[in-house]
Amino acid sequence: MAMLFGRARLEARRAMRLSRCLTAHQAPPTGAQAWATVHGLQQMSPTTKELRLRLDAPEPGAPAFAFEPGQWLDVHIPTINEVGGYSIASLPNELPLLDLAVKASAHPPAAWCTSSAKVGDRVAIQVGGKLVLREAEAALFVAGGVGISPLYSMLRAWCLRTGTHSRAALLFAARSRAERLFATQLEELARQHPERLRVSIYTTREPPQPAAVAAGPGIVGGAQGRIGERDLETALRWLGCEANAVLERRAVPWQDTKARQPGTAALATAATAAYVCGPASMTDDTIGTLKRMGVPHVYTEQWW
Repeated sequence: MAMLFGRARLEARRAMRLSRCLTAHQAPPTGAQAWATVHGLQQMSPTTKELRLRLDAPEPGAPAFAFEPGQWLDVHIPTINEVGGYSIASLPNELPLLDLAVKASAHPPAAWCTSSAKVGDRVAIQVGGKLVLREAEAALFVAGGVGISPLYSMLRAWCLRTGTHSRAALLFAARSRAERLFATQLEELARQHPERLRVSIYTTREPPQPAAVAAGPGIVGGAQGRIGERDLETALRWLGCEANAVLERRAVPWQDTKARQPGTAALATAATAAYVCGPASMTDDTIGTLKRMGVPHVYTEQWW
């Protein structure tokens, strides 16, 4: 017992020394890009916490910190050997603040973020990931669970930068109403862009309440069950794909008249892009279905 107590005391002293070291200006550790300080913590759902970071002032001569919507952060916590990876839910124009949605788990970094982190703690961070927006006339976003985080950032960026002729559809499935991360913000986005954006939110383990997701311009009422082929087909049709093109597994937008001419199908390859993020089984099933339907470009990120 005395040995265990002594070891715990040594670990506590080590953690205190590391904490003191981080108050001094120093370069981030190998594999990291910048320092950030915990700026805020908020419970988003029963299983997920928002971790808001604020970038520390960079060292003289250090490159500017930058990221694209859809990318993730590797988070190096000084007292933990493992590295946590979490998608960024905020936008580049909101820097120096960075918002992460972290789901509670036994993985040490996630456990720290959701139960031990406190305002003022410092972490080292590094940007990574290739799930970013591509040039496309129509965009389909499909998310499951906390996989909504990168797509939420991407969808907000899409609303800001694309032309008025383009369209986007989001299909988002969560286990329960309480786990519908960013639901209020997504509904508001749809209300702001009713002709360009359509949002559909599903619950997989409980029936939706009639008023849980109110139907309205750009918003499809709540539905129960997983996102299936019929839901994907409905979204593709709303995005402008030919009715017969979906049946023929060719996701060709109606607006592209050249793509409907014989022998010019390749002209449609840049017209529709799909972005998928969620649990592995959901992601694999969705990607397979979209490819069978002929969606030319499907981009994904998997964390499970």
